Amino acid sequence: MGSKKIDEPQQILPPEIIFEILSWLPLKSLSQMQLVCKAWQELIYDHHFIGKHMNHSNVVCYWHNVTVSSDYRQSPPKSDSFSYVHGCDGLVLLKNNSKHKYCLWNPAVRRVLELPDPHGHNHGFALSFVPSTGRYKIVAIYSDEESGALSCEVLTPGHSKMWRHLTFPDINANRQRKTEKVSLISTGGVDHCVLVLSDGKEIIREIVSLDLEAECFTVNHLPKGLFDDWETVWDLEWNGKLAFAVIIEQNLEVMILEDYKKGRWSLKKKAIRLTFLEKYKYPQENIFPLFAKNGDIWFWLKNEKILEYTIETGQIAHVIRSEAFSPENKLYVYKPSLITFEGMQPDTNMAKLRPPKFDRLFDRLS
Repeated sequence: MGSKKIDEPQQILPPEIIFEILSWLPLKSLSQMQLVCKAWQELIYDHHFIGKHMNHSNVVCYWHNVTVSSDYRQSPPKSDSFSYVHGCDGLVLLKNNSKHKYCLWNPAVRRVLELPDPHGHNHGFALSFVPSTGRYKIVAIYSDEESGALSCEVLTPGHSKMWRHLTFPDINANRQRKTEKVSLISTGGVDHCVLVLSDGKEIIREIVSLDLEAECFTVNHLPKGLFDDWETVWDLEWNGKLAFAVIIEQNLEVMILEDYKKGRWSLKKKAIRLTFLEKYKYPQENIFPLFAKNGDIWFWLKNEKILEYTIETGQIAHVIRSEAFSPENKLYVYKPSLITFEGMQPDTNMAKLRPPKFDRLFDRLS
């Protein structure tokens, strides 16, 4: 008699059970499970699985827009310094301040991808996953050196070696308005560029939204009278949508762009009571909202710390000491993943950037 054929792992248990079990494994074990068979490897690198696995992970680090030396344990540092730019799915986009270069880094697997040089005069970068293509894109907004007009370029890491120019809507064609402020808010598959323009008499606010799948732009105007004092208003991501928020009398008032393609806003401002302001006597003018996700709102307490506030309970769920934080909506709640790109190299010169606990958790991962 011939030998009995051994079933593939995915034939022993239903796929959904395998999915659930693997999603609870620590990353070090997951890196070994991908070697079991091709089906498991494809599953582990599926974006839906990556999201669920990160949700289950209790390994959390916090990156924000501060400059860190790769030799930060030495004073003065002897090597390159890096600034956090953006993050997504366990990937960290960094700027090497010493060399004026950009790179995409996965600290868990200790791999880094050097990126081609973008244009100068940058206003912001955003790293996002595009489900329809299964690829990541980096969007950069910059001012053209000659005309001063805003421009946009896109890079697909691991698949392209050059930035591609996208024609940015010229909403200031006659150049009679001065660009006072540009901010870039990523909401997953859409990047929103919020512009503040001035002609010396009137302040105009425009929103230029980029659909990353179709690579097309939509322009929206902010309704007049939306807020009384725009100096205290923050633009931020609110559960995958663009929103504007202000704190008034211990309430956070939020206006959400519900459908950017149709220019449809929420019917009224969402009001959320911030009980911690009164409880801890925090000065209202020193609290700034950063983003909202999964029922939590992240705030920055100026020159002190970052707070995670749970709306349902009205309690502060987490506190991060961060005196050096700069209020530019660039806090990244990092959870590790196995994502890599073609062309990635060992992060030899960046090893010391990893938080100390990475050495214990992922010392045999790469």
